[in-house]
Amino acid sequence: MKNEKFCIDIDEGTGFIKSIVNPADKYAMNWCAEDGQWGRIHVRGWTPWLLEFDENDNVRMKLVSLVCESDRSEAVYRSNNMEVTVSRYFKENGNFVENYTLKNITDTVITVNRDNFGIETPFNERYPDAEDCMIHRCNAHIWCGHNISWVNALRMGESECNLGLYLTKGAIDCYDQNEACNFDIYGGNTRGRFVLDIESIFLKSGEEYQLEWELFFHKSKEDFMSIISGYDNYIGIDAVHYTVFENESIDFTVKTSSGREPEIKCENEIIPSRKTENGFRVVFKAHRTGEYRFMIKDGDVSTWAEFMVKPLFGELLEKRVRFIIENQQCLDPESPLYGAFLVYDNDYDSMYFDYSNPDHNACRERMNIPLLLMKYLQKKEDPDVRRAVDLYISFMFREFYDRETGEVFNTIGKNRDMLRLYNAPGVMQILCEMYFVTSDESYLDDIIRLTETYYGIGGKKCYANGLTIGKIIRAFKMAGNDEKTEKMMGYFQTHVDNMVGNGTAYPKHETNYEQTIVTPAVNYIAEMGALRENKEYYINEAAKHIEILQRFSGMQPSFHLNEIAIRFWDDAWFGKNKMPGDTLPHHLSCLSARAYMSYGVLSGDRSWIEKAEECIRNCMCLIGDDGRGSAAYVYPYRLNGIRGEFYDPWSNDQDLVLYDALYFSDYEDAFKI
Repeated sequence: MKNEKFCIDIDEGTGFIKSIVNPADKYAMNWCAEDGQWGRIHVRGWTPWLLEFDENDNVRMKLVSLVCESDRSEAVYRSNNMEVTVSRYFKENGNFVENYTLKNITDTVITVNRDNFGIETPFNERYPDAEDCMIHRCNAHIWCGHNISWVNALRMGESECNLGLYLTKGAIDCYDQNEACNFDIYGGNTRGRFVLDIESIFLKSGEEYQLEWELFFHKSKEDFMSIISGYDNYIGIDAVHYTVFENESIDFTVKTSSGREPEIKCENEIIPSRKTENGFRVVFKAHRTGEYRFMIKDGDVSTWAEFMVKPLFGELLEKRVRFIIENQQCLDPESPLYGAFLVYDNDYDSMYFDYSNPDHNACRERMNIPLLLMKYLQKKEDPDVRRAVDLYISFMFREFYDRETGEVFNTIGKNRDMLRLYNAPGVMQILCEMYFVTSDESYLDDIIRLTETYYGIGGKKCYANGLTIGKIIRAFKMAGNDEKTEKMMGYFQTHVDNMVGNGTAYPKHETNYEQTIVTPAVNYIAEMGALRENKEYYINEAAKHIEILQRFSGMQPSFHLNEIAIRFWDDAWFGKNKMPGDTLPHHLSCLSARAYMSYGVLSGDRSWIEKAEECIRNCMCLIGDDGRGSAAYVYPYRLNGIRGEFYDPWSNDQDLVLYDALYFSDYEDAFKI
């Protein structure tokens, strides 16, 4: 099938789509992943004695017939209880339509729902390397909002050729994710294959149900939203914030394509709205903390928006700080972990440590806890917190940082077989924060020694997020030592120049390519620009990277997704449940907020500062109201057949959210204590 906008290649043996290409795209990007089967019907059953199964324990949908022409195709599949007709064609405007008509072929009623029916849409989110990703791969932002469901697939590199999917018939309530982090595909650098799950319905004998969507190309996030707002069944939601604190109201505006006032409910109560020039505005004062889902209906079309209400930021911070110092620090003086902050298992109310697994040890990203406590001490004196921090510093010097050599180790015991270049900037940041807490210049001497070692073994090539140029230079300037300040500036300038030289050909690190390989490029360049006279040069260079970075961030009407960066392996590595798949949010989304903030301050463009605040707010769901933490929220309904939609029970590293919030409050009114 082919027209001026689409070239569609259909497998004649299966009826699945193998390739979706825009003929005008000079890179001929295939928006369907090479390992996927676009249009495959995923059906599961509870009565195996009545149904035939394939090798993956899915109900077998046999291809009965297939007709392929230049402008249309039709495939018919049949199982023991259902027939599905898949019709594909081009509209007059050139857009590509897929219609899935389900028919009950039994003599009784059948149930169809997310547990037994979905359609595979394997958007090409694979990560072989940065250069390939820029032109041949996409970030797929999925919104399953019942009748208002869509996918905004943005090419990973800067481009005006992006693919959109918008639901025009039926309802999609959630999605499954299969084969995420499959090591057979680019060494695990894959987000896997998506399956869009249907609403819950009964089909009487002979009754039919249609699920239909339209594919189109668009130029940007803004263009995507403009295009979908033109559909007859559109309902749009625009919120001030998707996460609010107890002293704030949930404030959002609904726009309907009909122009009618929508019916809005929350917890079965009708919520009033007020007509404005932008739509119908809701200002809702929550009566409790927690999640709120607002059901929004216009005629036969319904959708939802998801909000989170948290305690006052100061109260949330206090709860978390108290929980840490009372529960997450080893206080056994006979243990090599004495003073360490550790992973905490909320299922068992106990700390956890694994020497051999660096994502579960007492070093590396576990430095987020002391960083938070040190920043807290700069805001508020607290002898208990200070004792905990001092104990940690003793642990760090004893177990994984060598003050004589400047070496940073990957776990306790200073084992030279376990060095990690990525860790050193985190220790550098701890030393910097300790200077701010104590004004003790010996910490700056440690930074000099560590920096000499770090750059001596290749640090300028490392895209590490622990390094924050602005904070470190501020510390040296506060100490009044111009010679050491210039020495540090020289190291950092070399690092920044290397990033500028690389451009968007980001080097591989522990993954092939991802959001947190882009964030250091924005931060380093923007923070260096704030320290130099020729700011326009740095603004222009940082802009190249922030355009790439923002393509990772979602725009859906949910606190789980709005301004949250796509991440898909964090629970597998950092969580107790070890689930490969979308973690939305995960605390490392905050690194996008840090980059947005740096660029916004340098450029004077407040829209980036607003994006940063929204990102930080929406990561707050990882901090429990009682002070507990969660390593990640596993977002999909099901991952490789296993139930998702849960907060991982391990508290592991999420305190970066509060740390960055406190730094945000140095510049803005949000997150003040």
